[in-house]
Amino acid sequence: MLRLGLFLMMLTACASPSPRFIGAERSQMTVDGMTFTVFRRGSEVEVYRTGVTLLPRQRDVFTGAITAIEATTGCRVRPRSMTGDSALIRASIDCP
Repeated sequence: MLRLGLFLMMLTACASPSPRFIGAERSQMTVDGMTFTVFRRGSEVEVYRTGVTLLPRQRDVFTGAITAIEATTGCRVRPRSMTGDSALIRASIDCP
């Protein structure tokens, strides 16, 4: 049981992109104690929340993800473009 727990903890620290984002620009940022890994390809981003946060509220995760996306890309998140859950979020961005 201990090995399973250690294995699961190691998995939560990983942030490998989906096939569509392999080779994409990668950034990492911590916001309010949550670490986000942002993969950017053009005007699309894929964001992974890594680390251990027990029962985070989805609203807090999305707010943190927006901050991480905008800070690491220098672009604004398009309104109503975010989809996902508390572990993986996808969004579209508008850059000047």
